[in-house]
Amino acid sequence: MAPSSWMGRFILVFALIGGSGPLHAADSDAPVEAVWHKQSVNFQYHGFSTYYTCSGLREKLRRILINIGARETLQLHGYSCSDQGSARFRITFESPVVATAQNVQALTTYSAEELLAARTRGEHLPTAQDLPRFPALWKTVSFSRDRRLALTPGDCELVEQIRRAILPRLAVEVIHDRLNCSPSGNLRAPRLTVVALVEQRQGAL
Repeated sequence: MAPSSWMGRFILVFALIGGSGPLHAADSDAPVEAVWHKQSVNFQYHGFSTYYTCSGLREKLRRILINIGARETLQLHGYSCSDQGSARFRITFESPVVATAQNVQALTTYSAEELLAARTRGEHLPTAQDLPRFPALWKTVSFSRDRRLALTPGDCELVEQIRRAILPRLAVEVIHDRLNCSPSGNLRAPRLTVVALVEQRQGAL
């Protein structure tokens, strides 16, 4: 049955990229063909032991998400943000999914409402042939050791909330999770290791 809405399309793609078995070929460094999956998510942060400035929290979120697959064009729209440990963002981003026939079909199947809205605006909805393909790689990311993330013990709550609210929406497999965040403070950088599908490109992310 075709999805009846954008959310239906997200649920179908989510099921295809993460529904059964390992997401990645652990014994292979060969690139895979991927397409971009665009989505939006509401993210709410509550800190008990760490407070961020609004700009500091935005930068942390951007750095983490880009290093686990999100495209650099991601946008963070603040619903509310205070420097007292609470913030809400609407995050719109694209991330790679393997260009299987099922994923491509899910991303290019539209509801009657979407087709009518596009026709009214004179827009062209992408077909399977329109989706740009690109090489992507499965990359191991250690949140405690990757210097590009620049995380400290105080970031444990943030990583924990990202792990719960955003990681399930990405082509990401958690392979080691020892976060154990404490509201009274933490002694170590967040101990989380994942394998993420990221765009292959020259140089470091």
